Amino acid sequence: MNRIALLTLALAAAGVSTVALAQAQADRPAHPGHHAMHQAGKHHGRHGGIAALDKDQDGRIARAELQGADTRRAGKWAQQFDAIDGNRDGYIVRAELQAWRETHRAQRQQQRAAKQAQRFAEADLNRDGRVSKIEASEKMPRLARSFAWMDDNRDGYLSREELQAMRGR
Repeated sequence: MNRIALLTLALAAAGVSTVALAQAQADRPAHPGHHAMHQAGKHHGRHGGIAALDKDQDGRIARAELQGADTRRAGKWAQQFDAIDGNRDGYIVRAELQAWRETHRAQRQQQRAAKQAQRFAEADLNRDGRVSKIEASEKMPRLARSFAWMDDNRDGYLSREELQAMRGR
């Protein structure tokens, strides 16, 4: 008998909590969610940004649509428009963009690796081939925040290998 009363009380409390939560959500000021922001053109995700460049929403991007945009991506694509437009029809479509990106993947990876090596060398103030927490704090502050997490062998230093393993994920 006692268990049944306790169970009934618990279920009633859960029901009241659900109603209270629903009421609190209804009373809260509306904030556009991901879908609403995407619909409004304010989504800055990878595909949302591309869709925002397609001003006439015909599923393809004309050179004029890129020239009117003020994003770094649009400027890069405007400069490379002829190379991206594989069939030379005056429009960039998703398949052409993917093919262009794939052909430039190795080049981007090499550039990224060279930039990372340069940053590592600049942070390695005593030139011992590793970066201490102090060196990271001075030269790589964002990296310093996750230093302990990245220091796999817990020696108090980050090696090139530890950084590459982290960036490779």
